[in-house]
Amino acid sequence: MLNRFSSRRQRLDASFLTPRLHGALAYDRIAGYFSSSILEVAGEALESVQGPVRMVCNSGVEARDLITAKAAQATLRHEWCAFAPEKLSEAAKDRFARLHKLLVSRKLQVRVVSDERFGLIHGKAGVIRLANGRRTAFIGGTNESFSAWRLNYELVWEDESDEAVSWVQEEFDALWHSPYAIPLAELVVQDIERLSRREVISSVILKCGSRL
Repeated sequence: MLNRFSSRRQRLDASFLTPRLHGALAYDRIAGYFSSSILEVAGEALESVQGPVRMVCNSGVEARDLITAKAAQATLRHEWCAFAPEKLSEAAKDRFARLHKLLVSRKLQVRVVSDERFGLIHGKAGVIRLANGRRTAFIGGTNESFSAWRLNYELVWEDESDEAVSWVQEEFDALWHSPYAIPLAELVVQDIERLSRREVISSVILKCGSRL
């Protein structure tokens, strides 16, 4: 069965994503771009998935940095810091806490793929093993973020046929198992936890009364 969704006609998170993820058995996603903001629209649904949620997304990591795991992890750490997560608002703390919990429990598994191997991962697709055991596949322009599923103009094309599901699954597996795909750096996971706990002090009053 084919189903077509347009954000012009209905909210994509409410009409497509969250109903399928609630109680699902597994979720494999080629996201291109992944943001913790997805937890604002599908956090409970992702947490309810019984099996693993596996995501492949982009990275600017260079192929030569994949020679050793240590070099790859260091490069990912540098890329994370360049993103300047410290500049995110205090409202992001809850998202970071939920994201950290998903990552350390291995419910959410993220691998990043070097742009040098496949080019920019611009195609977006996914396979969801539904709660009843059936599988469905979808393609479209949606990244895994709040803006993609709720704000942007996006199209999603869902196909439940065995042929379509197998085709998308094969694409995901090729990226996931590629030697150029590396797990999210442990240092990044640790920093996500730090950001979820941090307290911002806007000013400090010294004993002499001066303000820093």
